[in-house]
Amino acid sequence: MIKKLNLGCGGDIMEGYINVDSLKLNGVDIVHNLNKFPWPFKNNTFEEVIMKSVLEHVDNPIKTLKEVIRIGSNNSSITIIVPYAHSLAAVTDIQHKTHFTENSFSEELLREYDLQELKLEKRQFLYKNLWKRYIPFKRILNVFLNGIYDDLLFEFKITKKS
Repeated sequence: MIKKLNLGCGGDIMEGYINVDSLKLNGVDIVHNLNKFPWPFKNNTFEEVIMKSVLEHVDNPIKTLKEVIRIGSNNSSITIIVPYAHSLAAVTDIQHKTHFTENSFSEELLREYDLQELKLEKRQFLYKNLWKRYIPFKRILNVFLNGIYDDLLFEFKITKKS
């Protein structure tokens, strides 16, 4: 049976996942503060981990990702969605501790952070308002106009050395 983890789920309860949040909300399976290490999971437990709008709230994103690597099995998939640094959501929420851009998880930075077991498979800009898809030259205009993209999606594979 594939073990899946939905970290920092809030009210977004996912069926077939172990839903973890710091608050005891309806549908939360495990109440745990993600800033408290180690997390209550054994090494190599999960084959899939999802973190939606979580990583920008933790005290130490690097330590958090190392903990995800610890509890993830080899070849497991990690999906992270964070607000884009140049979006209104990123800068207006006073609880955000870290901001992310499309370059936050470059190979060079992953090595520098000692996160080389994370292999970036996909990076994608997301927008909540579908009309934004019709804006021409988004990647160029993004430099000049904040708010074209709302979120960033990163998909990783964990590649552990034996």
